[in-house]
Amino acid sequence: MQGEGIRIIVPSSLKNLSLIRALVKTYLIAESVSKKDILRLLTVIDELATNAIEHGYNYHSGDISIFMIKEGDFVKITVEDFGAGFNRLKKSKSEGGMGLNIVKGLVDNLEIKPKKIGTKFEILKKVEEETK
Repeated sequence: MQGEGIRIIVPSSLKNLSLIRALVKTYLIAESVSKKDILRLLTVIDELATNAIEHGYNYHSGDISIFMIKEGDFVKITVEDFGAGFNRLKKSKSEGGMGLNIVKGLVDNLEIKPKKIGTKFEILKKVEEETK
């Protein structure tokens, strides 16, 4: 492991999405991740945090935990909620699930880990370094 990573815990609210993006972006810039990969990872985080707010908590209060660490050429991100849990049976946009298709297209690996309470998403993305 190169660094220690960073964990942020934010109340689940749509108004906090911009705060989440700002914190994630600041960390990725500090780790010299390329602008192109930062944009991709911000989209991923935005989709997963929005899913937690909408589906995990149904717009009620709760926390979203985000852990990020850069290891070599990869960024590992874990997004976790403590809400209703992931419903694997939902298929259509009206039922949810389109955001996960977007996420899958932007990362190298996505694991969805249902928990007793909530859901944990683990993402692995190969990134390029920002040239100075």
